[in-house]
Amino acid sequence: MLAIKVMEMRMETWMFWLGIGVGGCILYGLWAAYREYGTKVLEDSAAEGIRRQYLKLRFSQLEAGLMLLLMFSSLLGLLLLPQLSFAGSAGLSAALLLFSFRFVRTSQANLVLLKDVFHSAAKLQQNYAEKVISLQATNSQLAHLLGLNKNYKYLLNARDDVRPRPLTEDSLQELTQELVDYWFARVGTISFLRFSLETADGDVYQEAMRGTPDHPDVVLRVCEQIKVEDLPGSLKLIQFVTLTAEVKMGENGERELEPAFFRFLLLHVHDYLLQCMDNRRSLAIREMEKEMELAQRIQSLLIPREKFALERLKASAVYSPVTYVGGDYIDYIQMDERYTCFIVADVSGHGLPASMLATGIRSAVRSVVLQKVCGPDEILGTLNRLLYEDLSRTRSFITALVMVYDSVEHKLLLSRAGHPHPLYLSESKQVILPSMGGVGLGLLPDFTYPLQEIALLEACMILVYTDGLLNAGRNDPQTYPQKWLNDLGQLLQEPDVTCENAIDRVESFIWDKTRSGQQTDDIAVLILQFQPIEETCRYHKGGCTEEKASAPAANATRKRRMNRDSVRTVSEQS
Repeated sequence: MLAIKVMEMRMETWMFWLGIGVGGCILYGLWAAYREYGTKVLEDSAAEGIRRQYLKLRFSQLEAGLMLLLMFSSLLGLLLLPQLSFAGSAGLSAALLLFSFRFVRTSQANLVLLKDVFHSAAKLQQNYAEKVISLQATNSQLAHLLGLNKNYKYLLNARDDVRPRPLTEDSLQELTQELVDYWFARVGTISFLRFSLETADGDVYQEAMRGTPDHPDVVLRVCEQIKVEDLPGSLKLIQFVTLTAEVKMGENGERELEPAFFRFLLLHVHDYLLQCMDNRRSLAIREMEKEMELAQRIQSLLIPREKFALERLKASAVYSPVTYVGGDYIDYIQMDERYTCFIVADVSGHGLPASMLATGIRSAVRSVVLQKVCGPDEILGTLNRLLYEDLSRTRSFITALVMVYDSVEHKLLLSRAGHPHPLYLSESKQVILPSMGGVGLGLLPDFTYPLQEIALLEACMILVYTDGLLNAGRNDPQTYPQKWLNDLGQLLQEPDVTCENAIDRVESFIWDKTRSGQQTDDIAVLILQFQPIEETCRYHKGGCTEEKASAPAANATRKRRMNRDSVRTVSEQS
């Protein structure tokens, strides 16, 4: 009996500790599950909404299952171990009650969670339905925009296909009708389209239309107007362009065109008109440029391009207008076998008006010079009387310098009418040639111009120019002629400059200098190169070498010098 009681006590002890161990394991599992799901899943910000509720419900169901398992374990212990002591039976009964209470509470919480899950699912379904409706509306708007984009694409294609043309009454009617036909054919939802060109009083000047108004399916009526200005010729009466349009329902039962489309259409018509006017102006400018190029060619034919040469004289001209044509005039005319006339003139102003006066000077000069042999003072006086009335009427004047070369006496007769002093370059000096002068042509009706004689006793070069050559030195115009003298003097002193190429080198130097800067005035330069009777000139390091002439030539030279006592030389004037 004692042994049986001992065995029963040991069995109760084992069962007690077994129950404690199983219960402890289950409690530890619950604690670990709470920690895992509660801190890492249920509190995770990413697990929101229905997903979070689902996880919580799943964990709660797991907890209810564990409580149910513990309840059955406790009840099984009470039923299978009737010989347990009072303390063991009381402990199992208390555990059974505790687990039952926890199971009921967890089941109630599960019901609440299940309702929340169904409510969240219903709300999610509602949100999904709303998003589907929103996507459908967005798709409808995109389809509408695609339709508008197609219409605008047709509009832009029409702009490329319809060629602008010069504006006339016929071409304007043709242009508007072509645009209306094109857009009406391309945009299928337009049931009526009309463009009208109207005056300021609202009278219709021209119109073009397609379609029939008052269509039964019309969903939009548009009337837009835009003002136009500066149309050429008789089209100046047109002040407004008016657009009237009617739009019917599209294929999808929606309105495919908006009023902005027709405003855009109207702006395109206005742009066409401006583009046509620009083409007209461009055409007029091109025609004017062609006429100016023709005038330039004609004037270039009237300016001497070939060099002029006599036994002891070479002449060359440099002419550069600031625009197509210029108001400078340069010419040399052989009056007879003995006398040759050289003239350089500058008309006030620039461009075409000045060039017309310069052409008039040429005609007047040739009519005077070719009639009879006369001095430069007579030529200037006659030109002043001929041109005074026209120059006074146009408020213009002309500066001029006329020279007559006597090949027998080898002298130069000179008269100046307000023109710049010429430049003189020789072996002995480079100076601004002092010369008597008078007022410009067209300033006084009757004016007597002084006459000056220049004996050419040494190899020299004379440059007659217009004031355009000095404009590059406008910062110091008083000293700029002296700078030209210094530069040309250094040029003629170069070793490779000879009498044969001196005039060519000077001409090239002038061209290079004028083209390197910004030209602001017409430039004309007359270059005269003289050689004395008894000397043969070779430019070399700035000097001339004398070759001994034969005895007959020397005697003839002495006789000519004796007859030239009355002639004032350049040295005496300086």
